[in-house]
Amino acid sequence: MSRLSYLARSTILGSFAFALNISAASATELNPNELLSLSLEQLSNIEVTSVSKRSEKASEAAAAIFVITPEDIKRSGATSIPEALRMVPGLNVAQSGSHQWAVSSRGSNDQFSNKLLVLMDGRTIYTPLFSGVYWDVQDTPLQDIERIEVIRGPGATLWGANAVNGVINIITKKAEDTQGGLASLTLGSFKNAETTGRYGAKIGDKGHMRVYAKYTDNDEAKTNTGTGAGDNWNKIQTGFRADMDAGEKKSYTIQGDIYSVSESYALNLPTDGAARSLSDRETARGANILGRWKNKLSDTTEFNLQMYYDDARRSNILYSSNIQTFDIDTQYATSDFSNQEIVVGAAYRFIDSSTEGTDYIKFAPPSRSDNLVSTFIQDKITLLPKEVFLTLGTKLEYNEYTDFEYEPSARLSWLINENHTLWSSISRAVRTPNVGQSDLQLSAATLAAGVIGVRYGDPHTESEEVVTYEIGYRIQPTDNTSLDIATFYNDYDKLVLGMQGTPFGPITTSLGTYVVVPVLPVNMGTASSYGFETVAKWNATSYAEFTATYSYLQLKFDQPDPFGFSFAGKSPINQINFRSSFQLPNDVQFDTSLYFVDNLDRLAIPQYTRLDTRLAWQALDSLELSIVGQNLLDNRHKEFTGFLYQSQSQIPRSVYGNITWKF
Repeated sequence: MSRLSYLARSTILGSFAFALNISAASATELNPNELLSLSLEQLSNIEVTSVSKRSEKASEAAAAIFVITPEDIKRSGATSIPEALRMVPGLNVAQSGSHQWAVSSRGSNDQFSNKLLVLMDGRTIYTPLFSGVYWDVQDTPLQDIERIEVIRGPGATLWGANAVNGVINIITKKAEDTQGGLASLTLGSFKNAETTGRYGAKIGDKGHMRVYAKYTDNDEAKTNTGTGAGDNWNKIQTGFRADMDAGEKKSYTIQGDIYSVSESYALNLPTDGAARSLSDRETARGANILGRWKNKLSDTTEFNLQMYYDDARRSNILYSSNIQTFDIDTQYATSDFSNQEIVVGAAYRFIDSSTEGTDYIKFAPPSRSDNLVSTFIQDKITLLPKEVFLTLGTKLEYNEYTDFEYEPSARLSWLINENHTLWSSISRAVRTPNVGQSDLQLSAATLAAGVIGVRYGDPHTESEEVVTYEIGYRIQPTDNTSLDIATFYNDYDKLVLGMQGTPFGPITTSLGTYVVVPVLPVNMGTASSYGFETVAKWNATSYAEFTATYSYLQLKFDQPDPFGFSFAGKSPINQINFRSSFQLPNDVQFDTSLYFVDNLDRLAIPQYTRLDTRLAWQALDSLELSIVGQNLLDNRHKEFTGFLYQSQSQIPRSVYGNITWKF
């Protein structure tokens, strides 16, 4: 941690000194209605749904779960969902350029981190084309987020294939909680400008709605020499949500979004000889609509039905794609049985994908339709009333690539007392192949003069598998301190590695004349990982709080992967996050976030320390002014390698100001 600079150390020491001064100050100097956030007791009693698909207290969940609250997002100064995820222990969050992010849980980080499932209000935003998430188009006004639930570890029993190393569930607020108007303007460096407008109103006596629009203009990142990386971009998005109560036991929700993104970036394309450099402009457009019906049949029984449609389009010089997804999901939950809470569900998903390729990326066939059918059952059994609970369940799925898959889990939680929880789990999860692994032809790199390596898909690729063992402990020794520790061991099998096939050619295309060296995906990899994550919170006073997290990860692959299919060396071994928040006199807030990220050996990226700060003034009940500094310790630094055919970019120091008005 040699680069933890004098400024960073001073920030930590100054924060503690600041807390002592606030503790000694008269409370009458502060606004008692503007306390920092929830108390530790309130935080532990937050209801979460991602672990068991039923509401339960976060402190009692038998999983490594971290909840990001609206106050956490606001005080972090984040302007995007990936930025907010930096505070989560066990997550690897790295920015590759102005509009590109690599986000994963417990390792396996890459442009498309294919072992992490991401949902927004129950709608999967995991692309079936390459597996992973296009973070540049996953957005909503941050002021409308109710919470972000992050599970580190498998969630496949409830959420299905690809929830291998974690689940991120982004949950937005009910329309009833966003009534009236909101206008927000952000101006600064790197994020040139961002404007958000939202308005909520009642619908009759029992309904509420909101509409929003958001526009973002972002500057370019920096190259290794400090010049512009040519990856500036902008995005416009609009959407709505409407909630209606139909009596005491029924409710309906309909919501949707439309977005359009335009992005620049520089490419280094392989040809027969020297690489060809050029600039491109990528466009991404999409829309989604979701409907949800909840019917509380009795005090102990509930039936939910959800449907959504998603249309995602992307076009650049390498390829263009159109992915359309229709999903219907049902769930029935009951606690009528003695000492048991049973949840069962069934789902059907239809995915239609069509692509138009080039000599660099093409799919054969260029279009396909896939069906996914699944069902699950989970039973939470009370072994000792209000003390020991055993949760058993499994997911059964049929997909077009590997046919039948099963994903069981067993979770045990022991509520030793109201301040101590011990839990453990064992789970099996799978990562099913995607369209790319089955049908892709990808020109990867020039290997030598007249020789080019090409990655191919294989329709016979099998699912990757993992068995995960976890143990965790939560303790709140005093009213103002808490500690959460989670440990894990992952045993991976059938990982996809790249194997060289028989060369053929020469052939002639627009790239030149060359001999082709095919690289094929083969399920021959095994690996193991282990580590732990810890979160410590201290509410020093009602006006000063501190949070510290530490993550440790060891990931070992048993076979070499010279063609780069694996994720070895792409996730840091050590990560540290220290956050402090202060409520000062005259309605002023001051927040700091200090991040230490270990080096990435395989990518030759050195360790770095990042400092973000936020100073805000609540000028009126309806008006807030703030200024945020990000990455203040460096002019710029590397966080990840460049994505496909793109040069590595560095993230610059930036400052922005924000004004938010509620009316």
